[in-house]
Amino acid sequence: MMFSQIGDIERFLHNRQAALGMNFGLERMSLLLEKLGNPHHGQKYIHIAGSNGKGSTLQFLKAILIQAGYKTASFTSPYLERLNEQLKINEEMITDWELVEVFRKIWPAVEEMDQEGKGPTQFEILTAAAFQYFHEQNPDVVLLETGLGGRLDTTNVVQPLLSVITTISLEHTNILGDTLAEIAFEKAGIIKKEIPVISGVTEEEPAQVIREKAKTESASCIEMGRDFMVKNIKQSGGSQTFTYQYGKTSAENLRINMLGAHQIHNAALAVTAACVIREQYGFAISEEAIKKGVEMARWKGRFEEVSEHPAVLLDGAHNPAGTEVLIKTLKDVYPGKKYVFVFSAFRDKDYQTMLRQLEKEAKSIILTEFEHERAASLEELNQIQSDKVQAWKDWHQAIREGLKAAEEENALLVITGSLHFLMLVRPLFAAQK
Repeated sequence: MMFSQIGDIERFLHNRQAALGMNFGLERMSLLLEKLGNPHHGQKYIHIAGSNGKGSTLQFLKAILIQAGYKTASFTSPYLERLNEQLKINEEMITDWELVEVFRKIWPAVEEMDQEGKGPTQFEILTAAAFQYFHEQNPDVVLLETGLGGRLDTTNVVQPLLSVITTISLEHTNILGDTLAEIAFEKAGIIKKEIPVISGVTEEEPAQVIREKAKTESASCIEMGRDFMVKNIKQSGGSQTFTYQYGKTSAENLRINMLGAHQIHNAALAVTAACVIREQYGFAISEEAIKKGVEMARWKGRFEEVSEHPAVLLDGAHNPAGTEVLIKTLKDVYPGKKYVFVFSAFRDKDYQTMLRQLEKEAKSIILTEFEHERAASLEELNQIQSDKVQAWKDWHQAIREGLKAAEEENALLVITGSLHFLMLVRPLFAAQK
């Protein structure tokens, strides 16, 4: 395979995903990394898992670390506009040329595994590329987001300084389990022996599973609502302020520019992570770096306004818990406003529940589909019996109909259901700005 430009990599990964799909376990990943000389060894990792909020928590923490002067690498998924977004040093994406170079280096090992009948999956190859790139860049710290689950996730080959579990909700039930406890068990698989874990999980059933796993691993478990908390939450315009408390650490009037109560939850997790690595590993992180960092953090596709006339929001809610948070945030930020939703989702998500949630609040819902092997077809989505629902096979047409309906109704257009869907949609609005 000859990689000479970014398009070659994108085609290769797309074909690989179509051919091999998802295949969980760490054996192939460990073998691939071994063939590459274990480039993941020797870095300082903070490992982040959870049903929702991983990306936002990572962004808050990254902004704090950058403010503190640390060269910070990050591996996230999925991307919104370009594959390069998934591998960053500070806020700089890997360049096309660097990505081509990395793929050329890892390709012989992939080819060897293919010949042995142990071909790595698309996500395993991308994760290996991230480890190889970070090994060459030698950052001070790497922020690593799990792809799916935790215990058997491709990223779970590292020994981190710290693990973070953001939230637990029902998602990927065909893979992770049917109960919050089962899903918590999978996410808690990132907890390592004597490595502290920060948990934002407040429901008792999953929280108990995380506590038990931490106890088994002799890992300290730092819990939201018990060990650290937020209070005095205020919202004004496009920002929110809150007071943060953890042990003897207290910070008043922390300001964030991401909307929704869930983002305060995510910011608090990030601040706690900064405090823990400062206390336990000697990171030099000032109160000023924390304050500036959380204020500067941004994350595309999360309650992101991309147009004013009509008002258009993109939100990556991709499970019922995310949809619930989206609805609550809409009511808080745009009280009394009417909502038109354009919706598309993966078939392995609980999209029927999500649509029922939206239908209660919607002026209208426009269903559509997009090209991806996991995407639900229009026929699969269009099971909800409601006169509020219309369906368009072409998602471009669905967006046009949504814009028209929002203008006619003086409503807010909200495009949601899948981050992969937003990845396709967002460039349309970015081009207009």
